[in-house]
Amino acid sequence: MTTLHTRCSEETKRRFQALAKSHGLSASLFLRKMIATVLASTEAGTSALPIAEIRGGRGGSGGQLRLRLQPDEVRAIRALAEPEGYSAQAWVVRQLRHRLKGAIPFAKEELDELREVMRELGALGRNLNRMLHILQRTDRLEGSLEMQALSASIEQLHRVVTETFTRATHRGTHAES
Repeated sequence: MTTLHTRCSEETKRRFQALAKSHGLSASLFLRKMIATVLASTEAGTSALPIAEIRGGRGGSGGQLRLRLQPDEVRAIRALAEPEGYSAQAWVVRQLRHRLKGAIPFAKEELDELREVMRELGALGRNLNRMLHILQRTDRLEGSLEMQALSASIEQLHRVVTETFTRATHRGTHAES
């Protein structure tokens, strides 16, 4: 036989033991019988417990997984996580989300870089918007609009975003240059 483990408050454990005793069973045997009953009712198409309770009481919205890894695997994960500015746990979660949801696993410095690009792009947009309002009101543009400089700024921001996305999406698939 294999063993199942769970955690509960001392009060819950005490109440469960008292309930098992009132049925003339040990807590362990009582729990086995409860599990068998729930499994049988689930297989029959009915559920002895509301689904939220079966999934941990939160309706399946979140939870924890415990992994047993070899020490060399933990060291390898930390070696990958630390240069990107993440704890081993946060790094593993990012990798899982990448695989499960297609989320791009950006390093913290990459996210900071993208935030800075978005700030710069916002400033460019606000300046363009202001100039267009002036042009619409007066039919002339006060000051000089340097289209080449604007185009170069936008191209630079585009390049940074493209390189960052490429680096993040291809991380680990081939050696980076």
